[in-house]
Amino acid sequence: MSDTDIIVNILKEKLQATHVGIIDESAAHRGHKAAGGGGHYAVTVVSEQFKDVNLLDQRRMVYSALEDEISGTPTTPKLIHALQIKTMTPGEWEK
Repeated sequence: MSDTDIIVNILKEKLQATHVGIIDESAAHRGHKAAGGGGHYAVTVVSEQFKDVNLLDQRRMVYSALEDEISGTPTTPKLIHALQIKTMTPGEWEK
């Protein structure tokens, strides 16, 4: 399973996302010394859980869902160094 598959599965599970789009932008950051492991990703997450939640808190929900992949743990490798996030409700996504 690829890193992007892992990220998509986590967001679908933890946020009950109906759609997750992910772009791996890591190639554009090769040689980036500050990376310290993990890739650069842009994600679009569509979830009913975002309804009536302000944009900042929606992004916090995404960061929280991916906390282990951002920080790394003894049992989870650091998969994410940088994350660009776009969030929407299903209604917003349909428009």
